[in-house]
Amino acid sequence: MRPDSKIIMSRKFFIVSGIWMLGLSVWRCTQDQVPMPEPCDEVNTYNGAIREILRNKCNTSGCHDGASGVGNYNSYSGVRRVLESGEFRQEVVVRKTMPKDGFLSEEEFNLLKCWSENGFPEN
Repeated sequence: MRPDSKIIMSRKFFIVSGIWMLGLSVWRCTQDQVPMPEPCDEVNTYNGAIREILRNKCNTSGCHDGASGVGNYNSYSGVRRVLESGEFRQEVVVRKTMPKDGFLSEEEFNLLKCWSENGFPEN
């Protein structure tokens, strides 16, 4: 085999390998799907179950009690800013970093998650 033939075959091999890898990557990306959230049994509102969860878990001294400067969850208008910015959902539902000094039961977490998936209704 001539040296030129080896170079040509080597290039063909790399081109075919590259196309195959690209095709595999594209196919794999189409297989990734974000699961749909489980539907909520009932839509909870701030004035329903949510206010009590926030009072018990978030309105503690030094947190979101209105005196500490990091938000006042004693009313819907007090929590509205973090709801609209996406900060509440990010910290509570996605990252699960709140509440800092406690934990949410599975039921409380699911109620807050459902509330967020339904647009944080007040009433």
